[in-house]
Amino acid sequence: MDYNAKSPFNFKFNTGENIRFTSFKDFFDRIFNIGNPNKVNKKGKFRRKPWWFVLLMTLIIMFVYFFFALPSLSPMGMELYFTIIIGIVLFWFLMALFGRKPKTAKSFLVSLGVIAVCILFPAIMRFIGSPIFMASQYKNLIEVREGVFDEEIDQIHISQVPVVDREAASVIGEKEMGAVGDLVSQFDISAYYSQINIAGKPYRVSPLFYNDFFKYLWNFREGIQYYVSVDMNTQEGDLIKLDESIMYSNSDYLMRDFDRHLRFQYPFALFGETNFEIDDNGKAWYVTPKLTKRIALFSATDTQGIYLTDAHTGESTYYDKADIPEWVDRAYPAENILDQLNWHGRFVKGFWNSIFGQRNVTSTTEGYNYISIGTDLHLITGVTSVRSDTSNLGFYYVNLRTKEATFYPQPSSTEYAAMSSARGKVQEKGYNPTFPVILNIQGRPVYFMSLKDQSLTAKMFALVDAEQFTNVVVGDTVPQVMAKYYETNPNQNGPAEIEGDLTELTLTQVAGMVEDGNTVFYFQTKEDSKVYRADPETLGPVLAFLKPGQKIKVIAQEGEDYNNILQIEFNN
Repeated sequence: MDYNAKSPFNFKFNTGENIRFTSFKDFFDRIFNIGNPNKVNKKGKFRRKPWWFVLLMTLIIMFVYFFFALPSLSPMGMELYFTIIIGIVLFWFLMALFGRKPKTAKSFLVSLGVIAVCILFPAIMRFIGSPIFMASQYKNLIEVREGVFDEEIDQIHISQVPVVDREAASVIGEKEMGAVGDLVSQFDISAYYSQINIAGKPYRVSPLFYNDFFKYLWNFREGIQYYVSVDMNTQEGDLIKLDESIMYSNSDYLMRDFDRHLRFQYPFALFGETNFEIDDNGKAWYVTPKLTKRIALFSATDTQGIYLTDAHTGESTYYDKADIPEWVDRAYPAENILDQLNWHGRFVKGFWNSIFGQRNVTSTTEGYNYISIGTDLHLITGVTSVRSDTSNLGFYYVNLRTKEATFYPQPSSTEYAAMSSARGKVQEKGYNPTFPVILNIQGRPVYFMSLKDQSLTAKMFALVDAEQFTNVVVGDTVPQVMAKYYETNPNQNGPAEIEGDLTELTLTQVAGMVEDGNTVFYFQTKEDSKVYRADPETLGPVLAFLKPGQKIKVIAQEGEDYNNILQIEFNN
């Protein structure tokens, strides 16, 4: 059968006859009479199949589609309706090729009706659930209380300041992998690099994955035994071996592919972005939000709970949002939180006010970051008026495990204005700032950011006063930039007391070294074989008078090449 361009309903059959369809019923009859369908063909080997046989063929093909595409069968998701449409179209296509002509066109018309419902029903419900009619419901998806910044946001300890973003973490991770030749030939590092909180300190963690199918065949019996951990404060990477190998991952195949494994366990669930996490015992888990639609079945995505999947056994457990274990850091996807914060600010006085009057209408700024507060991970983003994006009205802090949200009113510059100011401070070096986090430094909001070179590693650090963004200090280390900030802001109190126990050491060697035009001192001690680094800009010029044999007491932060001294006391 060939198409005849003279008319959209003209077709030329193999008989050479031009046939014009005069009605839909005529079209239906012609299609299912092609080739004399209910009789044996010329070779005597083919007879048209009954409808149930074609249906069985359709179900088999649709199972293959489900196996690879993994659509959600939730009535709240468009994937279900798209899958139904594909199945119906496939069934009638196979019927036209192999099936017997139905006695009537009724079943075909019913199928068209089902397709129409699959298209119109979601569209109608989305319209009903739009903010035009449901503005107050959108506004109330997230509860936001107003807080007092200098009273409720504790001064962060130096060991909690995150200086590594995802890009820098990937560079550090590659460096760690490069040091282990036998692993590099078989594995690579996954792109997860999830930010998590361990004992109040920020880390990025990511499992390894099989390099290719043949490496998978060679290693899948033992599983993935390692993951990369990057300390976001010290920029130290570590390749850590797990007690129990990861047997389910996105680099596995068939039923050990994690996404397929989870979908076959919960075919009717809507999944959010999976987060790779390590619990307090060092065990690997996947945390997958279970999503729901809060408005009119298709609108306003929110987290209902989480699926916690053991990366070794593949066993999954569902936790309602009120019962999520405390060690879990990210139960709510950042994108959904930002949507809800924007709806909360946009529809504060209804839908039409968000379009015309725009009184008290706010939105989040372009960008966000994470910070560890206590044992939880918080999303931080600025809040600006929709009428002007040149300054912030304050900041949102949202707990990603509980969704507790707080707005801290604090007039300030935008994050991008602060980034530009920091870039200008080191413009001769060509460093680029990371998206900042907000710190409480003696009751004032201060932007902290890393300054990265072309290799994507942090070379310097900057503090920018959020209220006076031209007030910028930079330094080579976090303690140094903190000390410089207090030096340039004499009306501020000194840094918060450094946590940790003083360790007494006896100096055996003292050496000075010039770094970027500044002299720093390195020590070796009698008590251990470690190297200690002390910066006079942070600890004072008295360091120049230290001599071998002298006893000191220090609080030091462990590093890969040396321990950085944060506090020092002298016996004499």
